[in-house]
Amino acid sequence: MFIKQLKINGFRCYESVDLMFEKKINVFIGPNGSGKTSVLEAIYYLSTGKSFRSKKNKVLVNNLQNQFTLFCQFSETEGRTQNLGVSFNKNTGEKQIKLNQNQVKNQSEIAHMIPVVAIDPESYLFIDKGPQYRRSFLDWLVFHVKPEYLQVWTQTMRCQKQLNASYKSQYNQITTHWEQQYILHANQLNDLRRVFFKQLEILVMEKVSMFLPEVNDFCIHYFQGWSKENDLTEQIKKDREKNLNYGSLYSGVHKMDIKCRVNNSQAQDVLSRGQKKIISIIFNLCFIEMLTVATKLNPIVCFDDLDAELDGVKTNLLCDFINNSQNQIFLSTVDLEKVTSLLNEFSVFHVKPTGIDV
Repeated sequence: MFIKQLKINGFRCYESVDLMFEKKINVFIGPNGSGKTSVLEAIYYLSTGKSFRSKKNKVLVNNLQNQFTLFCQFSETEGRTQNLGVSFNKNTGEKQIKLNQNQVKNQSEIAHMIPVVAIDPESYLFIDKGPQYRRSFLDWLVFHVKPEYLQVWTQTMRCQKQLNASYKSQYNQITTHWEQQYILHANQLNDLRRVFFKQLEILVMEKVSMFLPEVNDFCIHYFQGWSKENDLTEQIKKDREKNLNYGSLYSGVHKMDIKCRVNNSQAQDVLSRGQKKIISIIFNLCFIEMLTVATKLNPIVCFDDLDAELDGVKTNLLCDFINNSQNQIFLSTVDLEKVTSLLNEFSVFHVKPTGIDV
């Protein structure tokens, strides 16, 4: 995938900006708060329909305007150029997506067509964040690789919602029905997650040994959301009293987690901030590798605040990946010389309050 042109209007701090990209690696340099991250955020939004910094679309609209419009020209390798536009009006709450001037209803269609991976300060907290963050990470990976996963996930969440509602009332035949339906779909969901976790585990462990040889007792485990000693049918029967008391499922796929440990201790309690950051980046690099192999597409990668808290050796290793990858890269930094001295061919964009200069 390659973005040739990006237009930003009314998004974050930008009233209007038009950027052209000719090289694989694109570096945005500027002081904190200048708008570097907003460019990466706009690229991510075009693909996913959401920000990696906020869950609210309204806060993305420039204070002087009522809506934002994002546009890009992109192409697959040796493929035809396509036009993608997204707009959001904060007064009506209406969002529109157009691909080659044709209305698109489902953002998932665009996400599959032009995948974008954002490695941002939130991503660097992979180990410190709660289970929901790591669960979403794995779900997002499986969604990209297995398009049918979205339907399985949706059906499972629907059954869980109905089942929780039933637990809040008296246990009856309807509850039994929704337990059976939930078990059916949740097992499918769990099987898909587990398959991709096993592939992810192999890649993560390989890269940890390369990037962090000093952390030789690091490991990751798949926690399915209930005891591995029980199948889900047995677990729900065992938890029935708890489920009725809580008015919701106590155990299930909504509790799934990727557990990171060092020497039988939780990784977040043992590793330094720099080590946790590089492991977080490793998970995302593995995400990119798995996505590329499975879809035959090279996702666009956005690195926000690339070199912060990384020593010279780790920054060097990461820049080696960037130089050798086939992905189009967008990265932000406050230390231009530190990063660009390690990169091969690249374009530099100077971000200022008045705009962006090449």
